[in-house]
Amino acid sequence: MKIHSTHIVRNYTYTFHNVITCLFIIQLITLSQTFAQGEFVDGYIITNEKDTIRGLVRDENWATSPERIEFKNLNKVSVYAAESIAGFGLVASKEIYKSRKIGILNINLMQSYMLAPSLEARDSVTVFLQEVVSGGVITLFEFLDRAQHSRFFIEKQHRLKELFYYPFYKSVDDRNYLVVYDEYKKQLARLCADAERFREPLPPYQEKYLKAYLKSYNAFFAGDSVRYLAENHKLIFNLELIVGIENWREEVVIHNKATYGFGLRMDFSRKFRNRYVKANVLFTPGLPLGFSPGALSKKTLRTLEVGLGRYFGSGRVRPFLGLNASIVNKGYRSDFLGINAGISYKRLISLEVGHFANFYSFMTKTSFLIQPRISFHYFANLSLVQGRMR
Repeated sequence: MKIHSTHIVRNYTYTFHNVITCLFIIQLITLSQTFAQGEFVDGYIITNEKDTIRGLVRDENWATSPERIEFKNLNKVSVYAAESIAGFGLVASKEIYKSRKIGILNINLMQSYMLAPSLEARDSVTVFLQEVVSGGVITLFEFLDRAQHSRFFIEKQHRLKELFYYPFYKSVDDRNYLVVYDEYKKQLARLCADAERFREPLPPYQEKYLKAYLKSYNAFFAGDSVRYLAENHKLIFNLELIVGIENWREEVVIHNKATYGFGLRMDFSRKFRNRYVKANVLFTPGLPLGFSPGALSKKTLRTLEVGLGRYFGSGRVRPFLGLNASIVNKGYRSDFLGINAGISYKRLISLEVGHFANFYSFMTKTSFLIQPRISFHYFANLSLVQGRMR
């Protein structure tokens, strides 16, 4: 009877740990909007009268082009819609945004079309477009739509035009074919036809190549120099140091064993700036390991993990959610494919709840919900140029 009672208590404890873990993750995701406030950084606004007022702009890590911003001056916070000012800038990152009214096309990659969709704008919106190249004859802007896709606009002689590049599915005889509108190539050829000796090959529809192409075009006109060129945002590499408590309840039962490790995280930039990929190696020493009860010996469990994930929000404190896979040396326990989550400070220090839901269990006889690893992580930037916290 005592053994049965102990077994019930252990099951309830195991279930309690999993319920608390799931509630913790749900709370993190629910609170992601709370952490999306961003922080005030040195900046300025440009009024419609072309006056520059310096102060602090709330950097909200915009994944889509903003329609309004918050600006602090003389300890007063004001909200400016794109219609009310000409633009704004962020000093440290050297980013410039200008207010423009643009047309919105209704082309959906998830929808198949019997007839090719129209390139006529269905709606319009006034937003802050990020300036990529300015000065000379042509200015290039980038617009991030609600799906976080980049759309590029060219301004020449005070006229703004979108460079059209839209993939879509067309249905023909009950089959779907991927078709691409790449009208931007003809548009660029026409817009740059006034530079007679300009013979640069037409670029791919990407910021890096469009920027270089239009920089070269502007250079053909005497006296016209590039006034502004957006910086190239590079990948940022971080050394990861890990300490924590490991738990496991499968072939090998681990209860509150100290674990440590190291790894490498690669942070993406610009519209993917909240995403990352990483790999690490973890060591859990002093475990009785072996393939039979009579052949157990104290060994160090080594685990290789690779994963990807994303942070939520733009402030100093950000929740994160990731998907990772782990491979254990010598097969002392089941491999793992599942979720990890936690909360970070400036993406440099984080508290993580790891391997609590195992999708790999559907192909094995192991449990889906398992006791998690609780760990602290510290990241040291390895990049020669320190990227700002985005």
